[in-house]
Amino acid sequence: MSTTAPDLPAHGVQSTEDRLRISERMIIHAREELKMGSRLQAGEKAWGAVVQPVKAVAEQRGWQHDSHQDIHAVMSQVVLEYGFDSDQAHALAQAYFIGHQNFYENHRSREELAEMMDRVEDVLPDLIGLTAMSPRPFTITSRVQLRRLRRLTGNDSLKIGDTSDVGFSLGHSLTDGRGED
Repeated sequence: MSTTAPDLPAHGVQSTEDRLRISERMIIHAREELKMGSRLQAGEKAWGAVVQPVKAVAEQRGWQHDSHQDIHAVMSQVVLEYGFDSDQAHALAQAYFIGHQNFYENHRSREELAEMMDRVEDVLPDLIGLTAMSPRPFTITSRVQLRRLRRLTGNDSLKIGDTSDVGFSLGHSLTDGRGED
């Protein structure tokens, strides 16, 4: 990963590329903040580095992504859909539970934040890679998945057993060339 933060894109609606540039900028700034002793800012910026590609995936799929609950739902869905391993899923959870929460609570040590950032930096390429991948087929098999996909899609008629060849994306179809790998 580069050590020079890219310029911030213009304000307004962000493209996928803008979000990825912001993510890169945030993880670089997170490391800088930690070196300067600003644990609060360091953790929050590491969390922000994770959120930006998650929001890009949500936007590509036409999913809700305006709240912490929405971001968690998107992360949970893509972890399941793409088969992230336990280390990858743990890194995403740590970004929130260590990085973001520390911004408000100031109870994490420099070492805890540094370890979380290492995990975030390890998972970011995989998370960013999702923005270039087509959604995978997905079948709703539990009430938790059902609630999550109803929330993300706004489709309250979904039910357990429903299947989508494009992961219940509202922004992809099998006929637009993005629905199949």
